[in-house]
Amino acid sequence: MSEKALLWQTDQFPVLYEHGRPKAVVVDLETFKRLGLILDNLFNREPEPEDILIAESAELKQLIAQVHAVATPTPNWKQVINEL
Repeated sequence: MSEKALLWQTDQFPVLYEHGRPKAVVVDLETFKRLGLILDNLFNREPEPEDILIAESAELKQLIAQVHAVATPTPNWKQVINEL
């Protein structure tokens, strides 16, 4: 198994529990630095032509409109996700 695959395995890190349910993992500093580098690369990457095509596609705009028509946005989406 490659080192990259191990980076995302939750069983490689200590798990913190809240009310008997897994809540978070603890990562070592080396992994934290690698995750920071990955996120920095994602946030600062140059846009790709494929991204522009997808973002401007009529199909994506139609899909977004359909979702808005049936779903009510929640102001506290982080809490909703945490409760899942």
